Amino acid sequence: MYAFTWSCSIALVLIVVFVLLVRKSLTGFLRDKSTLPVEQRSFSLASTITFYWTAIIILSVCYIGIVDDNLPKIDNGVLILMGIVAATTTAGKVIDANQSVDKTITRSQDTTESAGFLNDILSDSNGISVSRFQTIMFNLIYGCAFVAIVATQHVLYNFPTETLTLLGISSGAYALLKIPENTAPTVNPQP
Repeated sequence: MYAFTWSCSIALVLIVVFVLLVRKSLTGFLRDKSTLPVEQRSFSLASTITFYWTAIIILSVCYIGIVDDNLPKIDNGVLILMGIVAATTTAGKVIDANQSVDKTITRSQDTTESAGFLNDILSDSNGISVSRFQTIMFNLIYGCAFVAIVATQHVLYNFPTETLTLLGISSGAYALLKIPENTAPTVNPQP
């Protein structure tokens, strides 16, 4: 009975928080850090993927707790997936932080206003990016599969090594291709 009560409570709190965040234009937690006002900043792919998987896993645990009145076992595949997501987000934040202090770089995040959620997460400073599209598609496909398994089998899907490798490669490609997004020098260095 405790699993059911806690699961319902957590799910309800998450839904209320999500609705409040959406009503406030997702404040700043899904947006890039930049010098622009919060409502003008572009949306961050890394932060979006972190939120996406965190919400899926927490709501899945709550769902299983509500339906089965027992919390599910969290297998290594789920933990490794969250590690990949955390590493990707961290890499993106480190790259952004390093570029924001480099006075020879004009970051697109500081000069370009949001063009809408989907356009922002699909685009880098050069337009729509194949690596970003690939990252989004793989995460959407595996997220939907994860939810379907949770709904039908009442277990957290234990991602196989091959799937985690694919998600890791896709996330790694995104992070590596993020590095040159803002590397064009705009100021001539002093001799």
